[in-house]
Amino acid sequence: MSKEFHVFTNAIELMEGMWPTPLLKLNIGNNVWAKLEFYNPLSQSIKDRTALFLFKEALKRKTEHLVEATSGNTGIALSALSAIYNVKFTVFVPSTAPSAFPVLMKLLGSEVISAGSSTNDLLPLVKRLSSFGGYTHLDQFNNEVNVLAHYETTAKEIEEQCNNAGINLRRIIATAGTAGHLVGIAKYFKEKRGDQIEIIGVNPAEGERIPGIKRVTPDNKFLKMVKIDRLVDVTLKEAVEGVKDVARKSGILIGLSAGATVAAFKKLGLIDDTGATVLIFPDDAFRYTNELSQYV
Repeated sequence: MSKEFHVFTNAIELMEGMWPTPLLKLNIGNNVWAKLEFYNPLSQSIKDRTALFLFKEALKRKTEHLVEATSGNTGIALSALSAIYNVKFTVFVPSTAPSAFPVLMKLLGSEVISAGSSTNDLLPLVKRLSSFGGYTHLDQFNNEVNVLAHYETTAKEIEEQCNNAGINLRRIIATAGTAGHLVGIAKYFKEKRGDQIEIIGVNPAEGERIPGIKRVTPDNKFLKMVKIDRLVDVTLKEAVEGVKDVARKSGILIGLSAGATVAAFKKLGLIDDTGATVLIFPDDAFRYTNELSQYV
């Protein structure tokens, strides 16, 4: 209704009307910026973008019952969209997910099934259910619409924001997870600027669990689509230190996957680099207080 004054008539208008999400200079290095994706209104995370694109594709097929496996934010965003469009949604969530996520999905009216220790454990259950008539599996892990969402929105916003602010962008650091936003951003910048922009992905280290992301394997479908310049391994403890560093120097409360990008930035020794680094902050700290409480 009025994007300038942030007056909107529905939640979809609100989501798209809040784009671009802010780009904030941080006090943790010489020239480092954060893309604050927790300004997305449905899940307070970057997954609003993925969910919207996946949901719109499903609506074209006149689906009546969606099903998906997710460790958290995607499930909340899809639950919100399902409520808005009055579509049934069954979501499979790992039993290891932070407790806030299934509560919020249920609050939005979704049917939540908790099982397994990771989304990998749940995918066979989802595929079995979706084999029955009337169910549509959105499949964020393999559906290239996941990548397209960030190619069309997140990446373009970063470019426009940097150009308008006179920021000499040198690199982008993003966590893997499904690899959707990492690859969508990489594809956009590699096509437009080649190796002028370095793309760095962040993985949980071998044997580590960082809520919100998971370690990508060489057979990841999305990673085969584009060159990622390097992948950096980060431990949970290092990610928490990244969260604390941003909180105590910039006053912003970020989630653990965001903390992982900060940890990678520090590991690569980029603090004094004059070329601008953009870190993608997928969500904020408020859903991870249980995980963070033992470190403060």
